[in-house]
This record gives sequence, structure tokens and C-alpha cells, in this order.
Amino acid sequence: MDEQPYPVVAERVLTPLPPKRLFSRTRGRDPEEVPAVRVGHRLVYRAHNQYVLDASDLTLDSPTVVEASHVALVDVTVDAGVVVELVIPSRDASNFTTRVTFLCTVDDPVAVVSTGGHDARAMLAGYLKGHQRIFELGLDFGLEEINDVRRKLNAQIRAYATLNPPEFAGMRATLAGVEVLTPDQVAKLEDALREAKQSHVVKTAQLANEQRLGDLEHIHRRTREVQDGEHTRSLDHAQRHYAREELKRSSEAVAANPIAALHLAYSAGELTTRELADELRRVREQEVQQDREDLRAAIEYEREQQRLRWAAERDDASQQRKADLRREVWAREDRRHQREVETRHAEARRVDGVRRAEWERQDRQLERESAAKEMEAKLEVIRELAKHGHLDTLNLRLDRFVNDMLGDRGTPALDRAETVDRVAIAKPEDEPRPADEDVDPGDAELLDDDRNTRVEA
Repeated sequence: MDEQPYPVVAERVLTPLPPKRLFSRTRGRDPEEVPAVRVGHRLVYRAHNQYVLDASDLTLDSPTVVEASHVALVDVTVDAGVVVELVIPSRDASNFTTRVTFLCTVDDPVAVVSTGGHDARAMLAGYLKGHQRIFELGLDFGLEEINDVRRKLNAQIRAYATLNPPEFAGMRATLAGVEVLTPDQVAKLEDALREAKQSHVVKTAQLANEQRLGDLEHIHRRTREVQDGEHTRSLDHAQRHYAREELKRSSEAVAANPIAALHLAYSAGELTTRELADELRRVREQEVQQDREDLRAAIEYEREQQRLRWAAERDDASQQRKADLRREVWAREDRRHQREVETRHAEARRVDGVRRAEWERQDRQLERESAAKEMEAKLEVIRELAKHGHLDTLNLRLDRFVNDMLGDRGTPALDRAETVDRVAIAKPEDEPRPADEDVDPGDAELLDDDRNTRVEA
């Protein structure tokens, strides 16, 4: 990140000016020697090892500016954003990049320059690195668990900034936001998964469209075959009908009908009675045979039509069953994948809950051990004081004295009666009693105040 320095934007070392001669013009700095002051910036001069703030009233020929050896331009903008980047190691030997933003305000530019707080970004980075727990959180997660790392790092850094806020001389800093950048590997993986999912959807739709197109082509082909068969049979029927019509017209041309022609021939003596009977029988047999052929052809035609319709219906039903089976298999695969994803998520939540419970149990154990050690230290101090005769077991304010000696003002004080009993038990029996035990009871309060004064001193 190439960002402007903060809070010291620019600083320059000023060269000493020659001493003023008699009748010479007034000494002064060139404008190029002093940084240009913008809105929200202040100049701080160092002259004779003292720092002076320019409140916009120091000219280039003023004594402070002339005698200064160093000048710094300080940014005093309210809530200036300062971004700090941290590299957090992950479980799979990679890193999470965390970007923490602070809002900084310079209250005392002189204190900032005099204490060397020129780079707020480096100071805030050092402040965050002082909390080692931040760099251990990522060890439990891989790059694919970036969202869990975001939640935990955000909570950990905010808790740290709340309990131990950053403190710098002349400058205030408050936490503004915590951002965990998405690693390139995770971004590429998500892009690949998204493209694969989209490709799967496109291929599925394409296969479904191809299947529907194939079904429509098959139905169209079968329908065309049926229509072609019907057309062929209609053409044959028309040809036979035409032949009969031609025969009929030929018979009418010869005579009204064959029978009449035969009777005419018999009357003319061209045919005998037997020949006439044979011809008549033959004509009738031909007519009957023709009627039978026509009936058989009509029956065959109807049967063929029915067979073709049944075959087309069977093919359609088979294709529909295959399509339903494919859709059912795809649906089962999708449900199985969804169940696997939900199982992995549930297992991850369960492991996280177990780990969090273990951390809480360890924290409670450490608190109990710390409290026990603190109590033991207090009792040991009381025993040592009682052993050397520095305590009065009845009147001394033990709680305040022990807390002042240990320097722990956040720990609850011991009960006076319980402390007195423990001191009395720890005090040796052969130790001589203090000389002021025989003092008149009326002076007890004065002696108590005197002893407290000596102990506190």
C-alpha cells in the first residue's frame, strides 16, 4: 500500500542562517525551506531543543523560525483513517490478509513530534502484534473457511481494542473496522465452482432440449411413415378402383353387363347351355372373389393402421419412461449432494462448539488458579509482617495495606475478621506483644491513627 505518511506528513532539517550584521536586512527563511501548510495541517519547529507549534502566526523572519533547526508538518485532521495490514497464518500453510482501519486524531502536535510518533501505521501495527491471540486464530482454519475466520478475527480485535485501547502521546486512535481479504486461491476456486455449476446447468438444459428434440423427431418420423403407408394404400385402392371402373366401362361398351352379354351369346347360339352356365358361374365366382379381395384388403389396411398406432404409442411411452427415469436420477443426486453439504456444515459447527467450550473451561481454570495464588500471596505477606511485629491484629487496616503492597487494586479485599484470624494463627506464640497493648483504652483511636500513618508512610 502506497499511502501518505501520518501523522507527520513532511519534515525538513533547516540550515543555520548567518548572524545578522550591522545595517543588514532582516534575516528570514526562504519559502522553499518550510513545507506548504494545507487545511488540517500544522507546523512544529524545534529551536534550542524546544518544540514550538506554529498557530499560523509565525512569519518566516520570526526568531523562532530563524533559529529553528528542524520543522515538521503534522496532520491534525479529525478521524483520519489509518489502515494496518496483518498477515495471519492459516492451517494449510497459507496466509489470511487482515486489514484493520483506525480513526486517528492528533490532539497535541508538539507531543507527537517530540516523542517521535511520526508513523502511526507502524505504531498501530506494533500495538496489534502485541496481542498474540490474533495470530493463532487462523491456525484452526483453512482458506476455504474464510467466513469463519472473518467473524472470529473481527470479534477478537474488537475485544482487544475495547479492553486495551491504543494509547499514543498526543494522538487518539479508535478502531473503525476489521476486514479479512479473500485469498486469491479461494477466489479462483469459487470462480471455478461457479463456472462449473453454471456449465452443469447449461449442459443439463442442453441435454433436456436435445432429448425433447429427439423425441419430437422420432414422433415426426413415425407419423410420416404412417402417412406414407396410408398414402400408398390409398393409391393402391384407387388403382384397383380405376381398374374396376375400366372393366365396367368395357363391359358396358360390349353389353349392359357380362351376364347380359352371355345371355345374348346364348340366344345367338354362340354358347351352349352348359357353356352359359359355366360362364355365369365363373362370372359370379369372379365377383365373389373380387369382393373377398376388397374386404381382405380393407381389413389388412385397418389392421396395419392399428398396428402402426400401437407401435407409435409404445415408443412414446418408452421414451417418456426413460426421460422420467433420468430426471429422477438427477434429482436423487442433487438431494444426496445437499445432504452431504449439510452434514459437513453440522460437523464443522459441532467441532467449533467443542473447541469454544474447551477454551472457556481453560479460561475459568486459569482465573481460579490466579485467584488462589493471589490469596496465598496476601496471606504470606500478612504472616511475614506479623512475624516481625509490624501489625496490630485488632486495629490495622489489613485489606488496604496488603492491596497497596501487592499493587492489585482490582482484587476484592479480604474480610477483616477472616484476615485477623489468619494473622493470629500465623503469628508465633512466643513473639512479645507490642508495647502499646497496655495503653489506656481512651487513647486507642489515637494510637490506631498513628500506626496507620507510619505504615502508609
